[in-house]
This record gives sequence, structure tokens and C-alpha cells, in this order.
Amino acid sequence: MIFTTKGPAAGAIVVEWNVNSPTQGGAGIWDSYIRLGGTAGTNLEVAQCPYTQAESSSCLAAFLGLHLTPKSNAYLEGTWVWLADHDLDDTAQTDLSLYSGRGILSQSAGPVWLIGTASEHHVLYQYNIAGASDHYMGLIQTESPYYQPTPAPPSPFSIDSAYVDPSFPSDLTAAWGLYIQSSTDILVFGAGHYSFFQHYAQTCLKSVNCQTQIVNVDTASTGISIYSLSTVAVTNELSVGGSPVITASNNVDGLQDTITAWTQ
Repeated sequence: MIFTTKGPAAGAIVVEWNVNSPTQGGAGIWDSYIRLGGTAGTNLEVAQCPYTQAESSSCLAAFLGLHLTPKSNAYLEGTWVWLADHDLDDTAQTDLSLYSGRGILSQSAGPVWLIGTASEHHVLYQYNIAGASDHYMGLIQTESPYYQPTPAPPSPFSIDSAYVDPSFPSDLTAAWGLYIQSSTDILVFGAGHYSFFQHYAQTCLKSVNCQTQIVNVDTASTGISIYSLSTVAVTNELSVGGSPVITASNNVDGLQDTITAWTQ
């Protein structure tokens, strides 16, 4: 199943998940995608939003991709929340400049399973785990927007406290890959958070500094366990309260930099 928007749709919450099953894993979704722009009929294609174009309100694809609400529970497997970085229906698959405010927001009290899920190219964050508990996040993957830091987050959106948007340290000019706040008992088992570009150029990939931070856990969260965390072209792999605690250069593992385990 594919969920999408027809743009511009700056206020769209594409999927809001309110289901609460009395049995564990009883409410689920498999091999389904939230795919924003980059296909014929979306009005978010190369004709409207080429990557060479300056920021445009006509190219706002969504406010939020997927929202797991506080009383919901969920089993998600093979779910991809993708803002198109290129036009799939263009012969040359030309790059696009599209803007979706947020990727996956979970406020669920659990249990939640996120198995083989991904969230890519959203402005503020790819995963925001906020006031949540009892999550298993296995093999998650993110990519930061290719156009950042021009503009830097939250532009062209704004911080919205009603949706517990994260804050940004002064040195961070790209989206958070994973942001955990005021949450308990969150297990991440295998994560890849990748930053390949700065404003469509890959010079920063060679110098391994496309962004300064990408994963943050606030000091109010407890029972947080992260195993096998890999990042690409990020200066600091893990931060607590917006301050880096693990530097990527100490954990080089081929293309990526990898942490075996971290707990709080």
C-alpha cells in the first residue's frame, strides 16, 4: 500500500495511527510506504520543484508523515516514510527540492515494534520518539535532506510545540535522524543514520562532516539502549541533551562509523 499527497500540502498529516489492539502486535502494517512527491500526478515533480529552484511554498509535501498517537500501539514492518529526492517518473530521475516537515512521530505508550523501517529527507527529523515507552526499533535507517543547510531547519516550516518538535543546537544545520525525548524503555537494535550532502554537493562526504550531530537522547529519558549504531559523514554520532558524547572519528568502520552499544 502507498500513501501520498497531491501538493502543495503543507498541513497534511499523511497517516495518523490511533489503533490500540488488546493483543500484542495485533495492529500492524506490512510492506507499505508513505511516498511524498516524485511521481506523476503529485504536482511535486521536476516540472514544479527542480532542485535548481529556490525554496517554494508550492513544493511543501506534508506537515508530518506518520504519527503514532499516545494511546495507540503498533507493529510496523517494512514501512518507509520517504520524501522524494528525485523524480521517479522523469527519464533522467532529476533531483527535486521538496519539503516535508517531519518524518515519524511516536508518542505511543507502547508496545510498538518498528522492524525494518526507514524515514528520509524530512526537514526537522526522521524519527521523533516523544513521551513514549516500550518501543523496539530494529534495523532503522535515515537520510538527511540533500539541500540542507540551505535552508537550515526548521525552515521552511517552524517549530511547533503542540507536536513536540525538537530543538536544534547552534552548530546543527541539518535534520535529526533520531531524537528521543521524555521516553522510557526504548530499544534500538541496528540503526543507520546517513548524511551524504550539503546543498546537493558531496564534498562533505569526503571530509566526513556533512552535519555535526544526528542522534540525540535527552536527559529525562531512561531505559534507552542503542546497539549497532552506524553513521555516515557525521562529526558526532550520539548526543545527550544536545551535547555530543561520542565522536565518530573514534569509531571508523569502513564507510560508516559504528558504535557497538550505548545505554542510559
